[in-house]
Amino acid sequence: MTKLVLNNVSLSQDSQDYIYDLSATFNAGINLLIGPTTAGKTTLMRIIAGLVKPTTGTMTLGDQDITKVSVQQRSVSFVYQQFINYPSLSVFDNIASPLLAAKKKPSKEEVAARVEEMATLLGLSPFLKRKPAELSGGQQQRVAIARALARKADIVLLDEPLANLDYKLREQLRAELQSIFAKESSIVIYSTAEPSEALDFATDTFVMNEGRLIQTGKALEIYQKPESVAAAIAMADPPINLLSSNIDGKTANFGKETFKFSRPEITAGSAQQITLGIQPGKISLESKGSNSVSFSCQVQLAEVTGSSTFVHVNLESGDQVVIEVEGTKTFTLDKKLTAYFDPADLYGFDSTSGKAIFAPIGRAK
Repeated sequence: MTKLVLNNVSLSQDSQDYIYDLSATFNAGINLLIGPTTAGKTTLMRIIAGLVKPTTGTMTLGDQDITKVSVQQRSVSFVYQQFINYPSLSVFDNIASPLLAAKKKPSKEEVAARVEEMATLLGLSPFLKRKPAELSGGQQQRVAIARALARKADIVLLDEPLANLDYKLREQLRAELQSIFAKESSIVIYSTAEPSEALDFATDTFVMNEGRLIQTGKALEIYQKPESVAAAIAMADPPINLLSSNIDGKTANFGKETFKFSRPEITAGSAQQITLGIQPGKISLESKGSNSVSFSCQVQLAEVTGSSTFVHVNLESGDQVVIEVEGTKTFTLDKKLTAYFDPADLYGFDSTSGKAIFAPIGRAK
């Protein structure tokens, strides 16, 4: 199977670094690129597309070095976050446009057949005679995706393609894209800032932060065992709770609460300050059993998402924590609560480097 291999790729412009010594291998199928807005995802995709030349490093597609191959000669399709379609052309002509622009133009019959195939795949057959402005936002994005797939490019780049759609439409298209790309042989690189998308696709995942590739693996594995604070933040929605803690191998503190806590990664008697992390869903308003640690807090905000309620609370220490409660619940502002967690659900990170020290007990190594 063809692979796209990036070796020590970097990008510097005007004395500023944007991509740092990045090496990665992207296989056929969907590859998830995840990170915050400033992570460098779009910049990396522009380098892969040939729109920007890397300062150092090489890119190999199969046996071909494409580092210096022009954008016109690369077999790459790019779908942006914004719906980029030709407003004066019909849906049919939009989808057909990359086929008609190819050096070796297919026949009219071949063009019509490919357009119909893509339209059927993406549910656009009834709209082929319409202009993009006559379509909904979701339908316009389908047109952009259909056009990207029409010419069977070796590499398909999807830069947060669902970010501007409403929640229900995102869910629907996300499921459809997985089915579509399962039938394609292209290398698909899909960028997102949404951890839920990465976990839903459940595929090879590449976590970026500030122009660096900081962790790779399957999405769930990275979520369960992040190698750094930055990776934990990128993969957590709602964000992982992070608190400074004094730990000596026998005890630790969570806000003002001190509790028994030992891990083989922490030498007994060696006092140090680390960053503790815990997912909002691992904190409860009910005791988790004999191992539970309780702490007092005060409600500052409650966000209702439908299936869950995110309760933002202040600890007596001044630290802020988010608790995820199942279902739709009402909480009075400034109400005092007692919350609980199991120390086995804690992550530990080095306070200086941000590197992971330990993950929750029972997680995959």
